[in-house]
Amino acid sequence: MSGEGWLDEAAIFDTLAATDAPHRAFLRSAWFADAPVRFAARRGDGSPLAAFALVERRKGPLVLREVGGSYWPFRGVPVAPGIVPEDLAQALAADASYLGHAWRLGPAEAGDPALDTLVAAARLAGWHVLTRPLGTVFVLDLAVLTASGDWPSAKTQRKNRWRKRRLEEEGGALHTEVFTGRDWTAGQRDAMAAIEAASWLGTLADGGDTKFRDPEMRAYWESLCSDPVLAAMLFGSMMWIGEVPAAFTFGVEAGGVRYYIANNYDERFTNFGPGRVLLYEDFARAAEAGVTTISWGLGDAGYKSEMGAQAGPQMVDLLFVRGRIPAAVLRHWWERPA
Repeated sequence: MSGEGWLDEAAIFDTLAATDAPHRAFLRSAWFADAPVRFAARRGDGSPLAAFALVERRKGPLVLREVGGSYWPFRGVPVAPGIVPEDLAQALAADASYLGHAWRLGPAEAGDPALDTLVAAARLAGWHVLTRPLGTVFVLDLAVLTASGDWPSAKTQRKNRWRKRRLEEEGGALHTEVFTGRDWTAGQRDAMAAIEAASWLGTLADGGDTKFRDPEMRAYWESLCSDPVLAAMLFGSMMWIGEVPAAFTFGVEAGGVRYYIANNYDERFTNFGPGRVLLYEDFARAAEAGVTTISWGLGDAGYKSEMGAQAGPQMVDLLFVRGRIPAAVLRHWWERPA
């Protein structure tokens, strides 16, 4: 059902995101700029229970609808507070044609209460839920680390001071720019694209998964700044060495959680760790601003755990399939480590 009689489409997404769990507050209408198919699952009185923004993609032999939005930090469906699976199941059954015989949601955080409610409702409404493991997110518990009083360690702080001296000897005076989506400039985005081109991603034949060098991805992030609420959630920082952009961080912050979507650095400075220096500065600013958790993406390349990160939530990729036989056929193909 679309939005007639209650709120317009964008307002439904924005209202649900604002009343959902705080760490999911970025799931606003503008976040789903890539998703042309939208509907709200509703109670009998017309009030929305959940809002779906869908794209069509090919996955192996299937062409299926899937929840849109940025791949990171996760994909999600904004939901009303206090909903129960039985009510949402009834609404999903009434709107089953939007979702079809198979639809996908992922990556998603296993164990998230909103996700658990959605999965339980989908099962009640007749879908079988197939789960593909994607890996473990690494997180920094800033609240605990900063309360300990010895993070970063004295040794790490000395090392970072040494890194800064060597970087300045290498290329000139260091300075850092900090921005949100409200004051993020085209020049800064150009510099971030230049860093991506000069990073390890720039050596990949397919161009790598770049956020600002890729014109379509850059346009997506720029589009989010038109929503003032989302613009305030976007954050980033960039280190310059002399006149050269050397490293950047970028992500979205919601409910005391900073989700890092990208951080990268120019390979020419790799011996002196500009990316690591910038991240430590970023984490210090985040802690001062009251951020309690850094969500740092899948896996640990070594430097994450060295900087204090630990294994956090499991990420999963969910396929919802109608019919026992189709679900059985697809299970072996889907339920394998990615």
